[in-house]
Amino acid sequence: MAGSSSRIEAEGEVRAVFWRLLGLLAFVLYPILRADRPYNDDLKRALLGRASWDSNGRPLTTLLMRALQAYDHTMVDIAPLPQIGAVLLLAWIGSRIAVRYTRASPWLAALLVFPLGAQPFFLENLSYRFDALSMALAVLLAAWPLLLPDGRKPWQRGVLCLFAALCLYQPATNVFLVLALLEAWQIQDRDRSPAAWLRQLGRRALQWLVAMGVYELLVGMHISGWVRRQATPIQGLHELPLLGHNFVLFYGFVADAFNAHWWSVFLPVLAVLALAPVAIGLRHARGRTPMATVALGLVALAMPLAVMVAALGPMLVLREPEIRPRVLIGLGALLVAGLIAAHELLCRWRHGSRVSAALAGVLAAAMLVVASADGNAMAAQQRMERHVAARLADDLSVLASGHAITALHVSGATGFAPLAEHAAVEFPLLRTLVPGYLTEADLFGTSGFLMDYLPQWVDARKPDSIRTQPEETAALTRCMATPLRQAAGYRLCLDGDVARVELLPAALPSRAQRR
Repeated sequence: MAGSSSRIEAEGEVRAVFWRLLGLLAFVLYPILRADRPYNDDLKRALLGRASWDSNGRPLTTLLMRALQAYDHTMVDIAPLPQIGAVLLLAWIGSRIAVRYTRASPWLAALLVFPLGAQPFFLENLSYRFDALSMALAVLLAAWPLLLPDGRKPWQRGVLCLFAALCLYQPATNVFLVLALLEAWQIQDRDRSPAAWLRQLGRRALQWLVAMGVYELLVGMHISGWVRRQATPIQGLHELPLLGHNFVLFYGFVADAFNAHWWSVFLPVLAVLALAPVAIGLRHARGRTPMATVALGLVALAMPLAVMVAALGPMLVLREPEIRPRVLIGLGALLVAGLIAAHELLCRWRHGSRVSAALAGVLAAAMLVVASADGNAMAAQQRMERHVAARLADDLSVLASGHAITALHVSGATGFAPLAEHAAVEFPLLRTLVPGYLTEADLFGTSGFLMDYLPQWVDARKPDSIRTQPEETAALTRCMATPLRQAAGYRLCLDGDVARVELLPAALPSRAQRR
């Protein structure tokens, strides 16, 4: 009876945290849904119905998205269902992590785990109409092994969960690595023997290694294309310096995502989170033999670096890792681990919970600001690009009525819309989070976007077909000397039966005008 009562009480706590966390995550998702902008690969998947995840080493993503559409022969855009499902999954796993690892009120617990699915870089993951659900499910499965009881069968189920997470989205397993360190800190905080947390950490490491090995044997060998090129690991000891190089590249990308003013505000908060596991470790090291105290003290001092490495995981050992916001899922777990560790220390003080709430609340408020800015910037970019594409489609239709047009070649770029550009000045991360779909620099996205307006001339399966080749520069210059159409965002001319479009950047306010 006592066990049943405690389980009912725990489920009640989970539900209380779940609804609060879901409400917070809804504020993050709403600006993305309001912008209603297909994100990168979404363009082609919505138009052509191709999955293409198997070649990326994500077979369970293919299975999941096909299952949602009853295994029809082609996929269609069912947004916002996957994104809403993603938020539900994140709230579900976040609430269980909160109840397992914290002793806090429902609102505070929700704030402590909020960054798991609500950190600035994860906005890219939530923006994908087709991928958001599988990425969130990968996070859930990566965290689930840490919520299972000890034992051989739970350990095996944990390996299976990690393998499934890898088959959904590989970077999500970095969440497991970070939370495994949080688990070790909590064992330290209970001041158990060093053997206890070291043994548990070893079990977690073995779980991860077995899952990675099975994944490489069954799935990794089938990865092809650009993902295979990006996933090439370092070869030999002479390439070990690439580990440090990659670490600097990733965290340099993080540092460049915000301006100096924002860092001056939030660095003190992040410093508190970084020092929390150090304080736990140093307290754990006290009262032992001098040798043990020194060894455990050094381990404690290395913990901030260790958790930063864990947040990147295997990406550090790649020759040319893909450095994009979407792969930095581990940073959310890093913030959660820091907040929970800080709360465990602070709650011993009289007003410690208030300090914890302030730390978590500041980060949550900042996240909501960034999410809103991102959604507004995407909406502004969408309006501008749709306006340009619609005008271009009308002009080409008029020209095609009197002259045969067999091909369309694109050059130049429209750049950012004024509102998006202004937001990107204040939040540099938006230059990556808000992709441009009218630019010769990314014909993958441009061809997908223009195919929606000009399917008779643009095939998203062949993005190079609209490329202006270097040897065509003279012809482009000659043609554009007397354009047939000039509008906001582009110039249009005919070169024989080829329509040439030069995309023009929007007129942006100067820095002085923005102040």
